[in-house]
Amino acid sequence: MRRAFLAGACALGGLALLVVRLRATYMVARVHGESMAPTLTDGDRLLSRRTRLGALGHGQIAIVRNPLPAGGKFLVKRVAALPGDPVPEDVRKAVDVDVVPVGRFVLIGDNTEVSFDSREHGFFRADDLHAVTIRRLDARHGPLSTSPRPPRDDSSWCRAQEGPGQGREVRTECWTSSLTG
Repeated sequence: MRRAFLAGACALGGLALLVVRLRATYMVARVHGESMAPTLTDGDRLLSRRTRLGALGHGQIAIVRNPLPAGGKFLVKRVAALPGDPVPEDVRKAVDVDVVPVGRFVLIGDNTEVSFDSREHGFFRADDLHAVTIRRLDARHGPLSTSPRPPRDDSSWCRAQEGPGQGREVRTECWTSSLTG
């Protein structure tokens, strides 16, 4: 009887440690607003992994602390430049340098017409980085893209990419953008 109790207590303790570890590593975030449209839309839920700046890659979707007091605790934006990269042209006027400094990075929303990002805020700091998005939890939209954001004019843009299988499989990603002004 005592042995069964100890086995149950150990199993329960192990399960509790696993839950704590998972919550420390992963998070679920909900998108508010349209700054990442068409990739992400209002209400999308994202599975994200907590990370550090050195593990961040170009084109990934990052979750950072919102530097503004109003508007929510976090921002969801695409990584446009990392330390040592040239500063994107549309961000230069906000930062006044040509190269992203160590410990900083550039984020830009896919929907540049409405996004608050590095074009206004400047660089985000490594301390601001909270997580990187792994996948969207609502499967009807398909996987997240790490492609560069689509152009923001009246045009279509497609990119063909060879998948696994040494060129036998080709995936095409297309965006259509139609802005009225």
